[in-house]
Amino acid sequence: MIDTIRVKFPISPTDFQLEAWTRITSRIGQGEKVRYIYNPVSGSAVLRFTYFPEDYNGFPMLTLETSLPKWVYGNNYQMLGNIEEAIKIANERLAKVRDIPVLDLAEGILIRLDMCYNHQVGDAVDDYIKALGNLDYPHRRTKSHRYEGVEYRAKHKVTKFYNKEHESGSIEARGILRQEITMLKGKDIQKLTSIKRPTLLDVPVWMIEQSLKDDLQSLGLLNNSIANRSTALKMLCETYGEDAGFYYFGLLITKETKPKKHIKALMNKHPRSLDRKLKKIRDAGMPVTLTDREEPLPPLTIQL
Repeated sequence: MIDTIRVKFPISPTDFQLEAWTRITSRIGQGEKVRYIYNPVSGSAVLRFTYFPEDYNGFPMLTLETSLPKWVYGNNYQMLGNIEEAIKIANERLAKVRDIPVLDLAEGILIRLDMCYNHQVGDAVDDYIKALGNLDYPHRRTKSHRYEGVEYRAKHKVTKFYNKEHESGSIEARGILRQEITMLKGKDIQKLTSIKRPTLLDVPVWMIEQSLKDDLQSLGLLNNSIANRSTALKMLCETYGEDAGFYYFGLLITKETKPKKHIKALMNKHPRSLDRKLKKIRDAGMPVTLTDREEPLPPLTIQL
């Protein structure tokens, strides 16, 4: 449910501890900005510490970024369910890391959060990825990586679907289509939790589940299978009648082969006209994409 996190603490390492860290000085305008980095290994996870003697408000700030399940379980394909237990294990391992201050992970303020879910889809992982690459997420850019995954990018937030076996290199992850939300800005996490200084304990299971379902809804995937050509045509004709059904089916096929901006140029109409027509396809109970498989791809469901 939770993968990579980044948390911050208003804490300073001692001068003695900083001797093991790497000092980096950057030019900013006419001045300099100093930070220290330290990347020890704990279990199977790399702990990426960064220390700023002065943040934007002139206070010390220590950040820690790591894959929480890899730290706790030794891998990042197993879903982490019990946050309290994970924090307990992480704190026990933190206490054994040299050259860092005493830290309690439960007190760290979240400034990055990855929420995820493993969809067990067997041999259809590549089929889902191919179909998902043709979908549009409102106000985001779609970036498809052939047979690896699909990203829907905003400035500080990314939704991804990818082949977890390929990404992790572990055969135990075979058949997993990983859905993942990455929040790279603390303000987005504040908005999600409605808490000014959110911690890991402020992100309950129901909130993760709802966020993942909201992304499926935005893509037209929630409770909807991905049709093949024959089932798509049948659904559209049953919903809108034969003439309109064939029209929307032709639009769906065109959308599979041409980007929206090219279709909009061919239509020579207001861009929202195409969006309204594509919405008609979604209103028929299907995402605006197709699969080449003989049978439709089942809906992606989330049960936490």
